[in-house]
Amino acid sequence: MIEENLVEFIEILMLATAVAIVVKFIRLPYTIALVLAGLFVGLAGLLPEFPLSRDVVFFIFLPPLLFEAAMNMDLKELRDNSGPIASMAFLGVVLTTIVVGFSLNWFLGIPLALALIFGAMVSATDPVSVLATFKSISAPKKLSTLIEGESVLNDGAAIVVFAIALEMMLKGVFDPLNAALDFIIVCAGGAAVGLAIGYLAYRILAKIDDALVEIAITIVVAYLGFVLAERFHFSGVIAVVAAGLILGNYGRDFSMSPTTRVIMLDFWSIIVFLVNSIIFILIGVNTHITIFSAWKEILVAIMAVIAARAAVVYPVMTYYGFPNLWKHVIFWGGLRGVIPVALALSFGDQLLSAMAFGVVLFSLLLQGLSLEIFVKRKFADVGEKELEELIARYIAAKSAKFELLRAIEQGKIVEPLAKDMLPDLDSEIAELGAKLEEMIKEGKASRLRRAALKYIIDAKKSATVDAMAKGLISQDVALEIMRELDSRTGELME
Repeated sequence: MIEENLVEFIEILMLATAVAIVVKFIRLPYTIALVLAGLFVGLAGLLPEFPLSRDVVFFIFLPPLLFEAAMNMDLKELRDNSGPIASMAFLGVVLTTIVVGFSLNWFLGIPLALALIFGAMVSATDPVSVLATFKSISAPKKLSTLIEGESVLNDGAAIVVFAIALEMMLKGVFDPLNAALDFIIVCAGGAAVGLAIGYLAYRILAKIDDALVEIAITIVVAYLGFVLAERFHFSGVIAVVAAGLILGNYGRDFSMSPTTRVIMLDFWSIIVFLVNSIIFILIGVNTHITIFSAWKEILVAIMAVIAARAAVVYPVMTYYGFPNLWKHVIFWGGLRGVIPVALALSFGDQLLSAMAFGVVLFSLLLQGLSLEIFVKRKFADVGEKELEELIARYIAAKSAKFELLRAIEQGKIVEPLAKDMLPDLDSEIAELGAKLEEMIKEGKASRLRRAALKYIIDAKKSATVDAMAKGLISQDVALEIMRELDSRTGELME
């Protein structure tokens, strides 16, 4: 049995590697290509169905995916955009659960309790394909933050709401107040567990300078946070995200050497590549038959999910003053992926599983492909590739000088040797800086200029708030200035 499973695992990795090679030439998003390959393999009978159990997905596959995503998120960007992210994440889960649940109940006659459980299943979004497209074209950082931040938060919220809805169905009692209280406790408890483990790991990492040991600690943190939170009946997803944010924004910058950071980034990239490869191929393999038996129910579910998404994104994005283009991208970019599949498998109902698989396939294939074409047409600017390469080299050289000077202070490199290296770095920085200045004067850095202006506006906002807090200006004056600065921010994003 073990040998058979090992052979199947190797076959899946071989298929994933082949797909990765092919997409380099056809420019298809990797996750979408994996699902298509899985569907083809399943229909052709080249691979047997390999069941994805709830425990396998939740306790083996999910922690590294969540941890890596959280570790690479900028905490400052997340904090600066916490309003729209939290609104879309939590409202998205609640409204999707309600809209999808009542739609299935009205149009298909599915019992309301069961329909609401399905709504919770499909409320979690998966940004993997969207963010891969964004990285290939250098889409605005804030747009990527909104999509990734929403996904990370609503993954945890969706799982908690699903568990609460399932418990209420089993007990036969609907108590909204108690459900809301449970939701707060489970999420807060998960965050507390994750922050505690993340901070403890951060302190331990500061005492160690061994890349292999440090990476091993991050693996322990990813899985320990999830298991420990679940053991106390808190949200394991929220715990992993909280721990990942701590290590990614404090542990990596203040407790790890540059060598460790590079090795860790490569290690977790490989892990995520393998996990995504296995999951998305198995989604294709396991759903090639079930979706055809429930196409009417799947169609209704898809329409309900899209309607719920629109009901969340457009009001929230309008309230926070984002441009129309961003609204359309975030609306259509609410793809479904691993979480709905895992929740459907954990519930075990054949019809709901088929519907969840159908929604995920529609989302990844039709929405994913069409969104890639739309986004590349609207955001791509091949003329800025040279500028981006120049910026990358300039930042790398500046960072190398900073790390070299810090290494002298820490006694990791002897000062005479470092001083011998500094002139070459200074020369490289000066040369790259001169080229950047030339390109800026020629007007080839419009996006870079917008980002700098946005930074300046944010600094003005912060200073205005501080002045109001210290009593130097009145609230009315502060609000007037803030409205003016918000208007300028909106103009920059158009």
